[in-house]
Amino acid sequence: MTSIPPAAHADGTPLSVQLFTISDTGHGPYVGLPVTSVWDEDTAHLFTRETAVRIVANAARDDQGTSGTFAADGTLTLQWTETYNELGRIVIVTPDAHGRYLIGGLWPWAMWGDDGAPHTAGQAAFARGATEYRQADDATSLPEPLDGLYRQGRREAQLLSRECPGHREMFDVDPSRTPLVATQRPTNAPFKALPPGASEASARVVAAREVKAGDLVLASFDRPIGSGRITRSSAWMTDPYVAAPRPWNPWCVCTPCQLDRDLYDGEEPEPRVVFAVPEGRRTACDMWEPDEPLLVVPAALLAAPA
Repeated sequence: MTSIPPAAHADGTPLSVQLFTISDTGHGPYVGLPVTSVWDEDTAHLFTRETAVRIVANAARDDQGTSGTFAADGTLTLQWTETYNELGRIVIVTPDAHGRYLIGGLWPWAMWGDDGAPHTAGQAAFARGATEYRQADDATSLPEPLDGLYRQGRREAQLLSRECPGHREMFDVDPSRTPLVATQRPTNAPFKALPPGASEASARVVAAREVKAGDLVLASFDRPIGSGRITRSSAWMTDPYVAAPRPWNPWCVCTPCQLDRDLYDGEEPEPRVVFAVPEGRRTACDMWEPDEPLLVVPAALLAAPA
């Protein structure tokens, strides 16, 4: 079994995350946490399960001579193929208490960005988010969908380092479903301040169908991208609103409803949970699938303004 050393310098200072790739592949960036202050291409680093899944898939596809499987208890088994190792060497990696995997010595690591391989705008946005995980969220400076990739990199670094003071892990009412992760709410423009009496610490995760009148809706959760994605991160609303449920009208003429119908190309959309929200001088609909998880402050927990 592979043991997990502490991810800190000798004086207790946490090590910063780094961006890695498998040498000469252009893959990644893989957000890793070094466990030693000095390392080389064979040194093992800590990775989240989500990143470990990507690494194993990339290594198998690029014929790095290994295959990897995850057991039901989370244990990762890596095995060399006979072409590369006649003994069929096996390495078993047991995740630590935070679900992180210590991986190294199987292929040469390189620092992502230093290998001269071409990178996409998406990779660059993800990398920037990861390197700015200790700074204010700057995703709004990027166009879609790069802003989402920026937040993915930022979230991955925060989950791996566990350094973000505003980080909270939450789960849907059914714990067997995809884990939901709420990160600290941005305070820079265009995010508006929470209304008086509202506390982010009082937020709860509920299904859209369970939101009650008077609940303050703060965030939804982004959709997993790729088969290796196992978590959904909070997508904070720039202007939180107090829920005012209304009956669903499939032929409503407000802008959001018309856009929703366009997605169905003339077919009748599935029933939605609808909340009334201001749209200029009119009232528009904010629509959600009934089981969609939302982050809300229940009306009963909203403190009365002083």
